[in-house]
Amino acid sequence: MSQMEKKRYHVVRKQQADMRALLRALVSAYLLYLGFRLISQEGGDLAFRLAGGAFAVGAAAFGWYTWKSYRANLKDAELTPEEEAELRREQELEP
Repeated sequence: MSQMEKKRYHVVRKQQADMRALLRALVSAYLLYLGFRLISQEGGDLAFRLAGGAFAVGAAAFGWYTWKSYRANLKDAELTPEEEAELRREQELEP
């Protein structure tokens, strides 16, 4: 992709997409942490390990959802040709 083809984003929509992805990534990381803590529980039995595995699988699934959702939100945040034309007109009018 050359410099001329660089994607431009609507600032607010991109910030919202970034914030949603960050918060979802934190939730995913916390689920993974809980799973690790359950699995590494000293004297933990099979139930703890199964629960920890379930948390780890949940964290991986939520992480995948986060990534797919972020990519879709970024695509939605791209400026439309009309928005880019309006932006160029505004920039030309500025002194």
